[in-house]
Order: sequence, then C-alpha cells, then structure tokens
Amino acid sequence: MGMEEEQLFSSLEDLQVQSFLGRGTKGVVFLVKLPRSRPLALKVISREELMKKKNGKSRELVLKQVLLERDFLKMFDHPLLPKFRGEIVTDVMVGLAIDYCPGGDLRTLLERQTEKMFSCDNIRFYAAEIVLALEYLHGLNIVYRDLKPDNIMIQETGHVMIVDFDICTKLSPNQYYFRNQQTRLPPQTGKP
Repeated sequence: MGMEEEQLFSSLEDLQVQSFLGRGTKGVVFLVKLPRSRPLALKVISREELMKKKNGKSRELVLKQVLLERDFLKMFDHPLLPKFRGEIVTDVMVGLAIDYCPGGDLRTLLERQTEKMFSCDNIRFYAAEIVLALEYLHGLNIVYRDLKPDNIMIQETGHVMIVDFDICTKLSPNQYYFRNQQTRLPPQTGKP
C-alpha cells in the first residue's frame, strides 16, 4: 500500500458505526467514522457466513473470494475505483473499508429522477466513466462480473465508483473465457 492507502485504523474500537448502508450476498455494509477522518464504508462478512457452503461453493472458495477482493482493493489506483482504507479481522467477522460515496448507488439515483430515467447527457457521462473503470480493470487482467446499478456508487464529486469485487477473477495475461469455458490463447507467431 502506498502512503495514501495506509490502514486508517487498527481495531474495531477505532470505528464509530453511523448507519447501515446495505446488504449484499456475503455481508452487510455500514457507514463508519474515525475521529478526525472522513467517513468510510465498511463491508462486514461474518465468520459464520464464511464457513457456510454457498451455492455449492466450498468454504475455502468463499474465503478465497474475500481475500481476493481485499487484494484487488489494495491494487487499485484509479479515481473511479475504491481506495482500500483498511481491514479488520476478528474472531467473528472480517471487514474491508473503502471511501464512502454519499451519492448512493445508480439505481437509487435513477429512481429519484422525476421520469425514472436519466437524460442522454447523464447516460453518456455515466457510461463513459464505467467504461474507463472497466478498461482499467481489464488492463490489470481483472474480469468484473457483477456490473449492475446497485454496484455503481456516486462519489461526492458526482463521478461514479464501481464497488463489490467479490466475484471478480484475475486472469493470467494470455488467458480468456468463452461462455464459462477457460481457454488459453495460442502463442503468437509474429505473422499476420
């Protein structure tokens, strides 16, 4: 982690829970505050949840996904992706902290529109920012597999932030997928 991404807290006692923000498939998200710091979103996954088998997935795979999400967050250096702000691991839970987006998610913003739709300019703006973030992820060989309005947050500045990386995968540089089948690219021969 760089200087800016250093862990901002060392224990659960350092955080003040402000409110409940939402629930996902693996955990819940809380708005938390540190003394003399900006608000953070803390995704909390209970150890009990980590130990359950989910949709036929083994416990090891569920834990691996949480650790992979943490590693992805630590890797990001892009204004449209979350900054990793720390983690908490206790006997009962694992928590991952990122910057809080006060604008809520894209679905909620859409529902607040008087005609339940965005203007063409807003659509172009949000689509362009989402494409930029996805291009960055693809440059890191990360496949983002959960793109939906609920996972597009609106930052204080009005820009988007893609969140929820628990079902992403990282490909090796010469690997890609076709319809759930893992495939390797043939070696390049240098001929057109």
